[in-house]
Amino acid sequence: RYWMNLAPSDIMWNTSDTGWAKSAWGSVFTPWICGSCVFVHNMPQFKPEVIAETLSRYPITTFCTAPTAFRMLVQHDVSSYKFLSLKHCVTGGEALNPEVFTKWKTQTGLEIHEGYGQTETVRL
Repeated sequence: RYWMNLAPSDIMWNTSDTGWAKSAWGSVFTPWICGSCVFVHNMPQFKPEVIAETLSRYPITTFCTAPTAFRMLVQHDVSSYKFLSLKHCVTGGEALNPEVFTKWKTQTGLEIHEGYGQTETVRL
């Protein structure tokens, strides 16, 4: 609830594939517990322009995607898109470098909140 900053009035979009635990937490359990709506998009291949267009077209308030996706989005330069409803962005998995945090903030005005969870603490 606190990391994703979800409330019943929010619309959550998590781009994680259903094979990842992040999909269960970001698309099912957390929104369900918080009473939030879940946005689902049939996207067989990641394309930054499709992500940017979707965020600008639909009233998505919370966006969660992999660090690699954020890297691709800032390389695409999303500053020309208007994300009128978006207010909270989260990521998890591999570490996100400071340059991406800075570029995302510059291009969108929003901060990315990075999580570190159980899947990142596994030792072999």
